[in-house]
Amino acid sequence: MKPPQYAGRRILEMMRSAPRYADAVFQLIRAARPQGSLRILDFGAGDGIYPERLLREGCAVECVEPDPANRQSLIALGLAPVDDIAALPDNRYDFIYTVNVLEHLHNLDHHIAELHRALKPGGRLFVFVPAFAILWTSLDDEVEHVRRFTRATLKGALADGGFVIDECRYFDSLGFPAALCVRVLERFALFRYSPQTAGFYDRRLLPLSLLIDRLLSGVIGKNVIAVARKRARDRISAATSATDIRP
Repeated sequence: MKPPQYAGRRILEMMRSAPRYADAVFQLIRAARPQGSLRILDFGAGDGIYPERLLREGCAVECVEPDPANRQSLIALGLAPVDDIAALPDNRYDFIYTVNVLEHLHNLDHHIAELHRALKPGGRLFVFVPAFAILWTSLDDEVEHVRRFTRATLKGALADGGFVIDECRYFDSLGFPAALCVRVLERFALFRYSPQTAGFYDRRLLPLSLLIDRLLSGVIGKNVIAVARKRARDRISAATSATDIRP
């Protein structure tokens, strides 16, 4: 997870100017969430934009968030965030989601293993990350991204961590050419991310982009989403391993 004093606070606050984007991502989280009474974990909860919505729906949600200021925002919502997933017990959660977090992590394999450990056998994981290294802009530098993903690299990382991949596709197809344009404009100092630019894209282009996603989500997009699960038989395997250790 990110160290204290998260560098991307300006971008995090800026995204509050993009309510349609947040709504679209939240709908993806809701669609991935299993039905029933669940124990949910937000891994990298930020200032609480998604936990707040889940709380309104009566969900029991817990949070991992390393940044002290963000943790204060979560505490103000009535949550009790921890700063490290390692503090959480094994096999605790029915559903874990993580939005724009894995791209920050230097030790990606370790954290995916921790997500697998904390998830119940049969539990579900939702991942949302930025796509394609060619779309790298000043935003990635400002928030200290380590990587961007493709469908193949995200699926590979999750599979190596023991997950079964149920779905993996791109999101925000128009965001791909838009980000390429930003790269060009930034070369000439003609663009800077701001609440105004985020709001314009959110109002004017995102609704059309979501429609085009129905056709192009298999090949192109500004982000990648994945829905994966921990094998239910992992419980059986663990129990078998325990009984194999006899005096």
